[in-house]
Amino acid sequence: MVYLLIISAIGIVQDFSNVLGIIAFGKSFKVGGFMLVSYVVTFYNKFEYIPSLISSIETQEGDFEKQLIIADDCSSANEIIQLQDFVASYDLFPIKIIPSSHNTGPAQCFNRGLEAVDGEIVIAIDADDVFAPMATSYYVKQMQAHDADFIYGRRRARGHKKNDKTDFEVIDEPLAYVIKNNIVHMCFAAKTEVLRQVGGADPRLFIQDQSLPLRLASGARRMVRSEVVTVYINSDEGGLSKNVAQQHYDRFWMVMNILDDHSDLSHSVCSGLKDIARSSLWKMDRDKGAMKFTSPHFWTYILGRLFAVSPSVEKLKIAANQVFDGANIRRG
Repeated sequence: MVYLLIISAIGIVQDFSNVLGIIAFGKSFKVGGFMLVSYVVTFYNKFEYIPSLISSIETQEGDFEKQLIIADDCSSANEIIQLQDFVASYDLFPIKIIPSSHNTGPAQCFNRGLEAVDGEIVIAIDADDVFAPMATSYYVKQMQAHDADFIYGRRRARGHKKNDKTDFEVIDEPLAYVIKNNIVHMCFAAKTEVLRQVGGADPRLFIQDQSLPLRLASGARRMVRSEVVTVYINSDEGGLSKNVAQQHYDRFWMVMNILDDHSDLSHSVCSGLKDIARSSLWKMDRDKGAMKFTSPHFWTYILGRLFAVSPSVEKLKIAANQVFDGANIRRG
């Protein structure tokens, strides 16, 4: 009788511990003893890189469950066949392919991948990049240690000199920090619930690298910014779109969208966002051939930097419609 009571008590304690592991998300990230990490990658005709990416996920250090979400953006039939055949023969961890019959761009493609995530943590990476072996365990340990909603690491081209930096910062005002430090790229881990809360990447834009950091920061309590290299990139690829006009366009409108979507931003945050907007307009005008001293957008940018003055949001939008008119860009 005593034996049965002891066994029952142990069972109750174990059940209670499992419940705590699920509820205490901000501390443990564990379900059933092991955390589930979901890696999300957008895919467009880059099958040649996928085996290397998967290999780098396969060899991640630490005890956790893995899941890879490959969100396709209407790749060619041949690329899809190669991808499907490879995934069908792979059995070391689950891989989901999210198909698309239309090419919508990386931002919307990422969001389709996010919808399919089952894990508590999302780790984003570009299809042609690979992880450092300790990337996942480092991300998670830092998030747990500092109760952070997301973390950004560093990227480095493959073959470059090893980076031994271990510095990191814990930031309690993520949005102001992301604006000031111009953080972009797919080199982060985030709580799934926070990433979904902010809507993932901005679907109104084409490039996800520009909008994800800002949107994440807008809904996060705390972030970690680390100097540790967690991702190695293909040096032949820039990471961002090679279309510079597209970069300027998405950078400008990601700022406008944040300003439109949030009415409670501090004055300093609004000023920082407008700085980015003015800079984007001037750079686009410059790339179209405008000279510094004859461009009104140059003077608007300079006066804003020197005296913290800026046109209204509506005037900036009007200027953008003129500057980006006729440019080879996609609008989400």
